[in-house]
Amino acid sequence: MADYKILFTGSVCSGKTTAIKSLSEIETVDTDAKVSDSVIRRKQRTTIAMDYGVLELTDTAKLHLYGTPGQERFRFMWQLMMSDLVADAEALILLVDNTRTDPFKDIRFYVEEFRDYLVKRRLVIAVTHADVRANPDYNYYMNELKRMGLFTTVLFIDARDPADVLKLVKEVVGRREKTVDWQALAEKLSGNSTVPEAVAVPEEVADSGAKPVSLIDAAINTRGITGAMHLGADRKVLSSNVASMQSQALLKAMVNLVSALEQKAAFLGNIDSFMLCGEEQETLSVFVEEEQALGMCSDKGLSLTVVKQQAADLLQWSRDND
Repeated sequence: MADYKILFTGSVCSGKTTAIKSLSEIETVDTDAKVSDSVIRRKQRTTIAMDYGVLELTDTAKLHLYGTPGQERFRFMWQLMMSDLVADAEALILLVDNTRTDPFKDIRFYVEEFRDYLVKRRLVIAVTHADVRANPDYNYYMNELKRMGLFTTVLFIDARDPADVLKLVKEVVGRREKTVDWQALAEKLSGNSTVPEAVAVPEEVADSGAKPVSLIDAAINTRGITGAMHLGADRKVLSSNVASMQSQALLKAMVNLVSALEQKAAFLGNIDSFMLCGEEQETLSVFVEEEQALGMCSDKGLSLTVVKQQAADLLQWSRDND
């Protein structure tokens, strides 16, 4: 019996758990927990340790499917999986959420995090959620990856569709397992599909749906975040729930100060974050991009790493309607 392993990784909501459930012939092992941070803007539950599933390719070949948690605060699991559970994996499948503000930021991050692991393993990039946002398209990905010095396979998939996810498996092990009947396998797995049927929804019903969680509400969903402020490209406040007028003024001043520092100290390069920390007072942080900025107030005991991670996730999904 030939045993193959594939490791799925990628940002929160990129489709890792869904992809594994689409292929697994056993009830998947998952470690989902209720979301308690900014990810609530996209999902109610998130993987905190790993996902695992199994697929029999033929009578003599079995595929083991592993998925990492997406959030950086669980990166210790990445190291554990790379060094032990999937040290002998065939490939790393990097799932990329096309609805993120900058999907290539995720690619650069994960390629760097798994650089040593990829020395002896193949990298395949799987773009998800292109049905929600079509751009960047395939050609853009290939051109941008070429500029980044990455020459790899890029496939656009729907993680909910077993036939789509099987394309990734075929890409990785197809040359070695030439007797696999991929069409029959797709038909056998069709019951795993979670692609919703196209059903016409009356306008009055569609309009009655629950509103998505706003960026500001998602920001303070993290324990320790006490307020947030979202600013546009012109640095005018789009929304805010920062109670203190003094903190509001300081956050706006900090955003403006970032621009001034970049002009006065060009050798520093682009400054994307600025924090004021004190022993007694709450921490004030601003995270600046060209098109927007986010300010947050947090308890002094909250890790700055956690604050930065929450801000990064919020800004990556900032195109969503508030």
